[in-house]
Amino acid sequence: MKKFLPLLAVVVLFATGCASTALKKQSADVALEYEAVTRGTYKKVIVKQDTVITLNENNVNKAITTVLPKKDWNSILKMLSKIDYKKLNTIAPPSTKHQVDAALAAGLKVITKDRTYHSHTFDHGNPPEALQPLVEKILEVSALKEK
Repeated sequence: MKKFLPLLAVVVLFATGCASTALKKQSADVALEYEAVTRGTYKKVIVKQDTVITLNENNVNKAITTVLPKKDWNSILKMLSKIDYKKLNTIAPPSTKHQVDAALAAGLKVITKDRTYHSHTFDHGNPPEALQPLVEKILEVSALKEK
């Protein structure tokens, strides 16, 4: 067992280093967009490598731009790496209150340099389980008063 412990440590460090390198490489080429709308209400959050842009109504002139700390961006990238965002449109929403205006209709986009991936529409405040940690983090780093 003592012989395998150093080998295991090397494998774990190597895997962690590869994951970090992949995240850093992907970092500049990825943006996330969360949008929630219904009649009279519009919320949008755009998250990029070092910036968060929050719109809390239809007036673009009232956009709030804040700096995104590197630790939050890295956290978002780690959450994103756990999702196969190329199959984002196959993740079913857990509820459909947005279809009768009982909840804001929300959606998530993952924008890469090559393509944009869209989720199915889901209820604001009730994202699919697979997307929940990522959506919650996006809302946490935004300037939206209601999270």
